[in-house]
Amino acid sequence: MTERMPQPEFGDRRTFLRVVIFGGIALGAAGVGLIAAAPRPQDGPDAALLPLLPMADLAKLQKAKPLGAELSLSRRDGWRVRTLRQRVYILRVADGDTAAAFKVFSAVCPHAGCEVELKETQYVCPCHQAKFDTQGEKVSGPAPRGLDPLDVEVSDLQGAPWLKVRWQDFVVGLEERVARKA
Repeated sequence: MTERMPQPEFGDRRTFLRVVIFGGIALGAAGVGLIAAAPRPQDGPDAALLPLLPMADLAKLQKAKPLGAELSLSRRDGWRVRTLRQRVYILRVADGDTAAAFKVFSAVCPHAGCEVELKETQYVCPCHQAKFDTQGEKVSGPAPRGLDPLDVEVSDLQGAPWLKVRWQDFVVGLEERVARKA
């Protein structure tokens, strides 16, 4: 006579499968919940005032003679930090050392997003030849509006007054100025 191997009970297998399937579903739902509840990395410096230039340097800036400058923007892309360089133009419009004495424009052409260049007495977009006067107003070309102005403020940084700028991205291709949401 041969001895038979004991067979597992049918109920035990069914219970095991239920635990595995429903446990997997519960773990998956918990994982999705944890991902949804995780803190999001902060987007760029749009709300922050960024130091642009010390007022001592800007004291030499003549009216109607724009000066190019570069901002260094740090933005989170997922969990890594990317540094972007963004060109701006500073224009003295009045005497004095207040924010009202200066205008700052984004160098991003409002037509297609290319970077405008300063050519003598106007800004020129190398991509489609849009032209803007030193005040940032559209002169000619396909741009739907003038250059985008940025908010400025004069405040103390390490014991000296600095011109600070609030960087803002704007939607290109529109006649009206619309701030891009982060």
